[in-house]
Amino acid sequence: ILNEKYISIKVDREERPDIDSVYMRVCQMMTGQGGWPLSVFLTPEGKPFYAGTYFPKQSRYGRPGFIELLTRLYDKYKENPDEIVHVAEQVTEALRQSARASGTERL
Repeated sequence: ILNEKYISIKVDREERPDIDSVYMRVCQMMTGQGGWPLSVFLTPEGKPFYAGTYFPKQSRYGRPGFIELLTRLYDKYKENPDEIVHVAEQVTEALRQSARASGTERL
């Protein structure tokens, strides 16, 4: 499903700590925590709308499995893209405000 429905981009946190730090900030804002492996889902316009760390392949330990998550996010985007866009706009604005407050406005 990942290769069928998504465009995957891997960011090496050691090669591009600048990019990793932005997406880690998104995850921390959305979930209250960060870590690796980090997965961030973006709209086609590049705006984040979902983030999390470590998703087991199958659902367990009270966490959604990665395959289930991919299916749910895809279905949600197809059923109600306006809601996903709205969430992405909120996340992007919160990220801008966070960057302004920390003095790192360049995202």
